[in-house]
Amino acid sequence: MKKTYSICIANYNMSESLIASLESVLNQIDERYEVIVVDDGSADNSVEKLLQLRQKYADLRVIPLLRDSRRKLGETRNISIRAARGKYVILHIDADDIWEPYINSFAKIYHELEKRLEIDDFMLSGRQIQMATKDLLMKNPYKNIYYTEDRILWNDLAVLGKLISINHKPFFRRIPQKFPRKRFRKILKSQFSSMLASFMYTPSFFKTLKEYINRIFSKSDWSIINSTFNLIILLPCFLLGFILRRPLISQSRRNFRSLTMIDIKEIESNSIEKHGIIDLEEEEKKIYFM
Repeated sequence: MKKTYSICIANYNMSESLIASLESVLNQIDERYEVIVVDDGSADNSVEKLLQLRQKYADLRVIPLLRDSRRKLGETRNISIRAARGKYVILHIDADDIWEPYINSFAKIYHELEKRLEIDDFMLSGRQIQMATKDLLMKNPYKNIYYTEDRILWNDLAVLGKLISINHKPFFRRIPQKFPRKRFRKILKSQFSSMLASFMYTPSFFKTLKEYINRIFSKSDWSIINSTFNLIILLPCFLLGFILRRPLISQSRRNFRSLTMIDIKEIESNSIEKHGIIDLEEEEKKIYFM
């Protein structure tokens, strides 16, 4: 059967969480979906586990790559997109997350926005999940960098008027990991780069600072380890973000989140005469109708 949706996942040395994470995705999709995992040259037994899992799930495709230091995460994501057979691509489903059964409802929201806003060829940006047409991402690929490749793409698409952001309750949770010393440094570097990009692109430093503080000290999708990392690097990122913020970046680019954020309930209300209510179950409404 021809696939409509391709869920594209990048993996590197996540064998501890790989099976549980992928099964949480594979057990909630139907025949319209495929799951593509690009392994970026893992040194653990990730590929072995992926090949075992492929025998159980026909809709799982595995692309093992040899390790190449010139290929960063952005290009690994591009490889998964190029391999996609679906018209639509779902991204940022990470190999260390457990996903609740709301991936398909995210796709439903996307299609509701397509018809109610009368637009196509756009990216829908949610909480740790993104969806776009394959064509759009082929024309606007990720930069070949390891960190902040996602934020740069969102900014570029916002400038083109091709990004829609929504706020919703997260429907995933992190799987606790054991961090060897090298992995600890890698995670710390990743968190630092991500937070620094947030401060560089934010329209309001203090608003972003407050949001980080709230997430660090409140119950959120972050693990205790991530919250601790972010607390350590918060002030350095705040100061560096202020220094490195470039006046050449347009205001629209810095404001991409506020400019592209939409209210699903308001859109439903404005289009209800033509399209009726958005067809979601009660549990799905609790996720999206905030």
